[in-house]
Amino acid sequence: MMIINSNNNTDEMFKYFQYCSRLKMFWLSFYYFISLIHSISASTQVCNGPLGMISGEIRDWQITASSTLWDPDCHEKNARLYQSVDRAWCARHKSDSEWLQIDLGIAAKISGVLTQGRANKEEYVISFMVSYSTDAYRWQYLVDRYGNQKIFAANTDSYAVRHNYFDEPIVARFIKFHPIQWYSHPSLRVEIVGCQECKQHLGLPPYGKISASTSWPYRRRASCQPEDGYLMSNKGWCSRKRYKHDQWLEFDLGHPSTVTSLITKGRGDTSQEQWVTKYKVSFSNDSRLWLYYKDKSQVEPKEFAANNDRDSERIHFLNEPFFARYVRLHPTEWHNHVSMRAAILGCPHQGTCFPGYFRVNSEAQCVENMAYKKQTWTNDRNRQHQPSGVGELKYRSPRETNGDASLAVDGLEESLDWSKCATIDNYFVRKPVWMVDLGRITNIAGVMLRTWHANNKATNSSMSTSIYRDYLANLERYNVYVDYRPRRYRFKTANLCSFITRTDQALTSSSRLHFQCERSLRGRFVYIEADGVTDRWNKLFTAVLCEVFVYEQ
Repeated sequence: MMIINSNNNTDEMFKYFQYCSRLKMFWLSFYYFISLIHSISASTQVCNGPLGMISGEIRDWQITASSTLWDPDCHEKNARLYQSVDRAWCARHKSDSEWLQIDLGIAAKISGVLTQGRANKEEYVISFMVSYSTDAYRWQYLVDRYGNQKIFAANTDSYAVRHNYFDEPIVARFIKFHPIQWYSHPSLRVEIVGCQECKQHLGLPPYGKISASTSWPYRRRASCQPEDGYLMSNKGWCSRKRYKHDQWLEFDLGHPSTVTSLITKGRGDTSQEQWVTKYKVSFSNDSRLWLYYKDKSQVEPKEFAANNDRDSERIHFLNEPFFARYVRLHPTEWHNHVSMRAAILGCPHQGTCFPGYFRVNSEAQCVENMAYKKQTWTNDRNRQHQPSGVGELKYRSPRETNGDASLAVDGLEESLDWSKCATIDNYFVRKPVWMVDLGRITNIAGVMLRTWHANNKATNSSMSTSIYRDYLANLERYNVYVDYRPRRYRFKTANLCSFITRTDQALTSSSRLHFQCERSLRGRFVYIEADGVTDRWNKLFTAVLCEVFVYEQ
């Protein structure tokens, strides 16, 4: 049994990761009443789930047909598995040229289909074919091993559900069912089985951030802040009253990702009716160069139709998905006031992180490394003071050697050769310090340090033996500090993010050291201070910093 500290208030989201097959939660302490909104998710996605016909995630407008019988129970929107017994899609004509089409909105990997007849009417499809497309223009049929259009055996009564596997999964956005034979009348209820990796929410905490052009002044329990613009919020982002035109709501997705769809909603916490009716979309990878979204062959930016009330969700599937880190929604028309909630959907980045990004652990998403290729310097050698644009001091070593401070932020994480790492030692100072200027003031949540140990195989074995002996024998502690200004020593306790000592074992047993700040620290400069033993005759040590990663709150 594990005791986990959870929330301190009603607004913050708490996340905890653990591999398990079953999970029980017991509340040991709580504030006022036990009240919980929780989400448990699997770390791997199995591609055999229903894609939304049963649940209603596939909307009515995504279901179309060649024709429909005049009976209202036969509308194509009733072509959902497990609809009430009299309801199903019924073709107008008893012809094998009829079809039922499902738009999944986003391309999906499809492994099979489920079919069912129209129960009380004793109408069902006996056999059918399947065609599919990614753009609704170029279609192809599923074929058998001989290359012929495959005919699937369907139902033998109007009640039972029949599951048909595909020989191999297909990737498609649109799928059509073509009845070939039927009993009494071609009537059908369906579900599609597979997975949609590119229909996941992007830019949610803790990996993403949200900002806006303007917002109302913050007051206790106030609404209209940028963070209220998340779709799951019960409030909403609102621009300042006197600012209405050229407003935007920006999502920082944390790592460049493929965006496939957008969802909008009105403001939810006011008696006034406020929502956006039209908006445009722009995107960027560096927050400086922005491009407006356009459909293929279009010259002008596309204007998306948004909401007609404050509670309904309006989703748009993009015909041309784009790859970006930053996404802005620009309201162009609105009802009463510029107010909205929104969500960005797409494919979370998988695989190796791009340069300038890293994973805090193997299961976390890629986050930005704030220290990547930023200005660095140290206080550990006999330095010459020279004018500089930062802090009026610049430190440059008079000796050419391996171990330059910039090697800790060069992005070369894979190699653990000490010659490609920054080094600091206590030959000239008692507590050597490595420093990085992040370039701007921000909220620091933690620091990751990739270091070097004696069990790693280095290329320069003779030199490494000496360095390792000093490093492992006499290095006692790492301290990480965050400050607004550059300094060489005399750090304040209030600026301490975290520390690791030899007694923690991690100092000598792990090549990845994680300094997670007890609280978010605001500053521009991050310092790693090394300290050595005091109870030995030889107190010299060398600290090796192969790569330093700094991440924001």
